Amino acid sequence: MRKIISFLAFFLGILIIFAFHFLPKDLPVQEGQVSPTTIKASQTITFEDTRKTAERKKQAEERIKEVYILDRSILAQMEQDLKSCFTDLETLLNDDLSSKDKMKALQERYHLQEGTVRALVSLDSNTIKSLNLEADTLLKNHWQTGVRDFEVEEKKVKLYNQIDLLNITVPYKNLLKSVFNKIEFQANYLKDEEATIRARQEATQNEGVVMVTIRKGQKIVGEGEVVTAEHIEILQALGYKWSVAPYVTLLGVSIFTLLAFVLTWFYLKYYRKDLYRKGINMVLLGLLCFISLLLTILISSVNISSNLEVAKMVGYLIPVATGSMLIAILLDTTLAIFMTVLLCFFIGILTGNQLSYAITAFIGGLVGIYSVGKFNQRLDWVKAGLFISCANVVSILSLGLMNNDDWPVLLIGCSLGVTNGIFSSIFAYGSLPFLESGFKVTTSVRLLELSNPNQPLLKRLLIEAPGTYHHSILVGNLGEAAADLVGADSLLVRVGAYYHDIGKLKRPYFFIENQLGGENPHEKLSPSLSALIITSHLKDGLEIAQQHNIPPVIIDLIAQHHGTGLATYFYHKALEMGNSDNVKEEDYRYNAPKPQSKEAAIIMLADSVEAAVRSMTSPNLGKIEGLVRKMLKERLEDGQLDECELTFKDLDLIATAFTRILSGIFHTRIEYPENVLEALKGGNLLNGDLNGESAGEHHDNSAD
Repeated sequence: MRKIISFLAFFLGILIIFAFHFLPKDLPVQEGQVSPTTIKASQTITFEDTRKTAERKKQAEERIKEVYILDRSILAQMEQDLKSCFTDLETLLNDDLSSKDKMKALQERYHLQEGTVRALVSLDSNTIKSLNLEADTLLKNHWQTGVRDFEVEEKKVKLYNQIDLLNITVPYKNLLKSVFNKIEFQANYLKDEEATIRARQEATQNEGVVMVTIRKGQKIVGEGEVVTAEHIEILQALGYKWSVAPYVTLLGVSIFTLLAFVLTWFYLKYYRKDLYRKGINMVLLGLLCFISLLLTILISSVNISSNLEVAKMVGYLIPVATGSMLIAILLDTTLAIFMTVLLCFFIGILTGNQLSYAITAFIGGLVGIYSVGKFNQRLDWVKAGLFISCANVVSILSLGLMNNDDWPVLLIGCSLGVTNGIFSSIFAYGSLPFLESGFKVTTSVRLLELSNPNQPLLKRLLIEAPGTYHHSILVGNLGEAAADLVGADSLLVRVGAYYHDIGKLKRPYFFIENQLGGENPHEKLSPSLSALIITSHLKDGLEIAQQHNIPPVIIDLIAQHHGTGLATYFYHKALEMGNSDNVKEEDYRYNAPKPQSKEAAIIMLADSVEAAVRSMTSPNLGKIEGLVRKMLKERLEDGQLDECELTFKDLDLIATAFTRILSGIFHTRIEYPENVLEALKGGNLLNGDLNGESAGEHHDNSAD
């Protein structure tokens, strides 16, 4: 029921965000109507006057004349046709025909009169070539600079007129005109449609847009004035639109929002069931998404400049990385990646289908997620902000270069990207403590705080149970090394190990590591009572942890770090005391859940191994490794690892890590020779009588 209520609440919240963005305000007046009231601007806006911009671009386009290109092949073809005509004439006149037949052929081919034909029938080859050269010169004079289609007839008339002015006989002039009549005159200065369109497009692009700034409170149209197209354009820029059916817009928004919810539900139900089962996680996820979308609407509505190109870049300020990082830290990294994709879809829509904003938001979100994968110190937040800033700059720069944006605009966009990265990190870090406490989530930041030795419980442990404190530190070192090898949360293991034995604060001297060679109180108690005291440190630890508001994830490790293990020493002691039939094994076992996670199992194994190796006499590498593997095998055979996800390969890696760490701690010591001991007694060592090598040996053994 709570999930349904949460779903409806966030669905309606996101729907309201989209409704404010998409639902239009109806135009209060229409063009040509007399305005019944005075309408003033509700906000300051800078927008493009599309009407005037279109007029300016049209004028620029009209100023560009048509582009022509000279086709030289057309003149060459005409020259070739001219040459062919004179070649045919020469062939005809050189044939073995009678003068009468030649005259008849000339009349038929060239449509010449009898007097002209009689004068031409005796033409020799040289005269024909001279006439060909004269005709070719005339053609080039008129066509080599280019003739457009509407100039062909005009050029042809001029050519014929020039023939009449030549200093040759009339028959030769008639022959030239007749030959020119046989060729096809064509335009060789042709219009280049593509070049013309391209030139006009460049002219329109070079013409800037006409920008209009309307100030808040400025009168748009007064009462009694006739509404013009310019008034309507200003009202539309302010968000007014022609009357539409709002339920259609709401239906589309509802379907899209529902689709996003369904995709998220499927992802969580089938891929992250652990998160899906906890309703508080769904509330946290919905809240982070809602805040991210709300910030998107608020930021995208801000007018940062009167310059349209700069004003459009406000979308680069949307801090998607904040939501991505918080989801990754508070919930899950893979879920954060999935939600970043969905959020970028929403952002692209809410910013007017601007793909560049969605791409930059996605890249910044992913870099933010990767940056907060592991935290070791507060400086990591600074690094995360710088990484996001760099990613934003690269994204904005690359997209701007692809779109041929001006360099001043690119620089402004990059500065907005840097601002986005820095403030995303600041917002995430600032809101994290509130979300942690409000939703009871334990993050790596909280774990780092708990690992501080100045924490009250750790200080009490050091003072009241120093043996347990140092044992916990060693268990943490062992567990952290093993966790790194098997893919567990090493930070959680280390912090869990620090607190796993805080229950011993209630009766510290009943545990041998805190007795410091003093009297052992268990010698005066029955084995059953001793076992009860020893096993009760789990219950005591849970109570202390709850009193000090230790996170639930650490409390689980405290509860599970012994599982249902057996208090072996006191169990066997009870058997040795007789009445073995009355000694029940379950009375000497811990009444606690078995480890449910890799982290809890690693702490259990490190706890038992550290205690066992500490009790060894003359430990060496072989003995330590043998004991480590023996202890792991016993826990496995006892069924303590049945409910966690450790594999045999993991156990082998854990044994290797434990052996390496323990061998470094419990290494073999070098015995001092007698002369060194005498020098120590005489104080010569302090006076520097020993050489550097001996001093180094002394330092090493002192550290041991």
